Amino acid sequence: MALTIFNRISIAEIAIYTPALSIAVFLASHHGFRKNAGWLYLVIVSVARIVGSSLNLATVNDRSNANLIVASQVMYSIGVSALVICLSNLLGRVLLGIRRQGTCTFISPQHQRLAQVVILIGLVLSIVGQGRMSEEIGNAIDVTGPTIVTVPSESQAGLGLIMAALGFVALGTLVTMLQARTVEPGEKRLLFGIALALPFMIVRIVFSGLATFGTDPRFRSYGGVESFVWYFLGMGVIMELMIVLILEGVGLTLKRQTGAVSVGRWRGVKHGGN
Repeated sequence: MALTIFNRISIAEIAIYTPALSIAVFLASHHGFRKNAGWLYLVIVSVARIVGSSLNLATVNDRSNANLIVASQVMYSIGVSALVICLSNLLGRVLLGIRRQGTCTFISPQHQRLAQVVILIGLVLSIVGQGRMSEEIGNAIDVTGPTIVTVPSESQAGLGLIMAALGFVALGTLVTMLQARTVEPGEKRLLFGIALALPFMIVRIVFSGLATFGTDPRFRSYGGVESFVWYFLGMGVIMELMIVLILEGVGLTLKRQTGAVSVGRWRGVKHGGN
């Protein structure tokens, strides 16, 4: 069968995210898999995009396989959630550096952990919702005329939670920017990198919101219009790629943070040291 535009996008994603995965693995191993979990989530994002794109390409020989389509969409949900957690954890690294200097931060470790729990619950709900869409997607594939796939309430609730968590990360970044003078010199690049990546993440989430909550056919993969693919490319694929490029680029310039700990272990960190 001939390749669709979506298939070509998948090929491009595999070509881009394969080296991105190598860089993410290097960053995670250099900075520490457990010490700075933000870099680990870049690995998860890259793997999710490679696997999701591969599943999409697998539909070339089986266009009616709803399971492949749903599995590919699940990978996209995992990637979006992982990006938000990545931003949250990298912000946590900056906040930890501030606390070490004896300065209190508006965002506490408990806030960070709560945000991660909210994101994970949102991801689980999104996956459950997409599983429920499997039968409808299968029916939509067999219909030649216009058709609409109803987005389950679980998917809507899941995305709502992820949106709320991203709002928390954006607020935390804004407040931390106001404390930029207290940020460790090397970590300022990371803080500004997070701030630079956030607009792209917001556009990506807005695209998901329009597709999940809206009725505009331009943002509907089923029952929509042909221009959907270009919105998907511009507001989805490219936005994610920009985030990964920014974070990996900044990560390569950072020194290893000595004595850093993961979010789950911040409770034992005291002001001014470990």
